[in-house]
Amino acid sequence: MNSSGPLFAQLRRMRAMNYRYHALFFRYINAFVALSALLFAASLLEPLRAAVLLVPHLIPYAAMQGAFHFHYIIFARRFARALERKLNRDLIAHELEGQYLFPLDAPRFVGFTLGAPLSFFSAITLHYGVAGTLLWALSLYRAWQMVSELAAAFAPLALYVPLTIGWTILNMAYLAWYFIAQRDERALEHRLMRWQARETQA
Repeated sequence: MNSSGPLFAQLRRMRAMNYRYHALFFRYINAFVALSALLFAASLLEPLRAAVLLVPHLIPYAAMQGAFHFHYIIFARRFARALERKLNRDLIAHELEGQYLFPLDAPRFVGFTLGAPLSFFSAITLHYGVAGTLLWALSLYRAWQMVSELAAAFAPLALYVPLTIGWTILNMAYLAWYFIAQRDERALEHRLMRWQARETQA
């Protein structure tokens, strides 16, 4: 078995991608959480109270950004699994990931999976989800307290609360549809199976 061959090069690339997007996920999520909490705290000071208007929009943005990074993690894991199966039966990293992290093919909402609802990956997804939702709700309530007064100087703010709720629901509905339906993942898996079959026949 040639560990310097093109398939091994692709496997190393997928493993590097997996690591890279895990790192990006936590870096950006933690940065958004810190920024949102800082803006919320600043809004409790009278001169900076309007800062809270940013928070209910930063949180869905952070969720979408984190999910974007996560969907690259899924891509890297699926490709790495196909490569390991093709290269050698002794390469079992994909099996360990499926057992220890989360199974790729089980229904899931981002990192929370029904295939392993008590896994740490599911727990950390719930942790960020609950914390983000609470901060979003508190910030929206704080914004609602002052928006009618601020709208006297800037009329579009009268629509701030319903537009913010609608935008958040739209983003979360898309994430739910994308990850639960797994449409792109099924298409990717089908393409990988065709590739494996072609390589086997060759």
